[in-house]
Amino acid sequence: MEQSISKNSDKKAAVTDLPVVRNFKKVIGARDIIHMNHELYRFLNLHCGFIAHFDINGFKAAYSDPGNFEGVFIRHFDRDHRYFSGIYRCHEEPYKDTGYTKAEIKEAFFRIVDAEKGAIERWARLKQKAARQAVYLGLKQEFAPEERGIALNCDACGTVYELKVKLEGRAYSDFRIICCVFCGRQIKLQGGEADVEYAGQRKAG
Repeated sequence: MEQSISKNSDKKAAVTDLPVVRNFKKVIGARDIIHMNHELYRFLNLHCGFIAHFDINGFKAAYSDPGNFEGVFIRHFDRDHRYFSGIYRCHEEPYKDTGYTKAEIKEAFFRIVDAEKGAIERWARLKQKAARQAVYLGLKQEFAPEERGIALNCDACGTVYELKVKLEGRAYSDFRIICCVFCGRQIKLQGGEADVEYAGQRKAG
């Protein structure tokens, strides 16, 4: 009985069950460095080729952007990239009392990144595209506001269509009357432009 207990106590946990490896896997799976704890932060600084970025908050700020997360952070564990932080003799030393060396833990990191690398690359591209689109839409709204179309219904010829004014000339005057571009008959705009139904409003309603 005592011999059986001794054998069970000597059995070490899988490397993937180590807290530092589990935390690394959480960061990679979530694509978010905010989940990094202090133990992982120290391991990355001391054994994976990262600089401290002053403290853990600075480190998180440096790699919170999707471009930096994909383009820099995970590349320290990507064997095909120039940022790859490999295995050296100093990593053959035991890591704490885990029963594993620092090299074995780094190898676990490499496997995690290898499994997720393609998905992270696609995720980063989508995030960066969304960010660029948001900037574009903001600039478009400020410098090139979307033109509003006037929905017109000519009672004379029965044509229903949309009219857009690209640029109002200097001699523009609102006489509250417009001629149908199809039959030439006049269409009276009751109340002027303020009472005209705009195409965007008509479609929304």
